[in-house]
Amino acid sequence: MTASIRYEFHLALLSLLTGAGLMTVYDLVCVLRMILPHSRPAVGAEDLAYGIYSALITFSLLYEQNNGALRAYVIAGTVLGMVLYQRFAGSILLKYLKKGQEYLKIKRKLHGRRKKR
Repeated sequence: MTASIRYEFHLALLSLLTGAGLMTVYDLVCVLRMILPHSRPAVGAEDLAYGIYSALITFSLLYEQNNGALRAYVIAGTVLGMVLYQRFAGSILLKYLKKGQEYLKIKRKLHGRRKKR
């Protein structure tokens, strides 16, 4: 395998990992929203901040690894990494988070009833 092919493969792999990493960060933001309810303006501000963050991360990937040249397969790899993460790891994480959220709601209701007695 030539050096240029290895480089392209490495860049494609980095783009997949970047997409998965970006979705991991967004899932953490969603977890924060589950734990601490937010107002609509706060959710909008968080989403805007996440959008700026993801654009900067993607730009830095292109700038550092490819001298700023835009490559369609890097963008596609980032999107594919996001989709793959969401399909597999994200769906599993979300399932357990929803169970945990239901558990916390039940526990809060029981704790509230004990205080009223």
